[in-house]
Amino acid sequence: MDTSAWVALNDRNDQHHAVAIEKFARIRTEKIGMVTSDYILDESLTLIRMRTFHQAAIAFGDALLKSGVASMLTISDEVRSAAFELFRKYDDKDVSFTDCTSFALMKRLKLHTAFTFDGHFQQVGFEMW
Repeated sequence: MDTSAWVALNDRNDQHHAVAIEKFARIRTEKIGMVTSDYILDESLTLIRMRTFHQAAIAFGDALLKSGVASMLTISDEVRSAAFELFRKYDDKDVSFTDCTSFALMKRLKLHTAFTFDGHFQQVGFEMW
């Protein structure tokens, strides 16, 4: 679960809001397991606050942290180091370090698909759901 999906779910003005709501409903109905990370939480809270308002970010954080809708993984030193190597490697792509933490975590967990609207995932070989 990437920042772009969390933000789209929580910002009615996001261009992907309707699609995000539809896909998230499918995830919940089909009980598809989701993982996200503390880096994604950080980025999502910040963007939701900047794009909407503080209380929306608080509501999102409360819902995510209390509901168990997604497993919250902490970026370990090992994953962070692998992410930095990816960040170094992808000098030809405009990827953020947070994206690289997701890429490293996904590789470690052998995950191939991300709920994202960020084309960088596809650029580096993951499927976008």
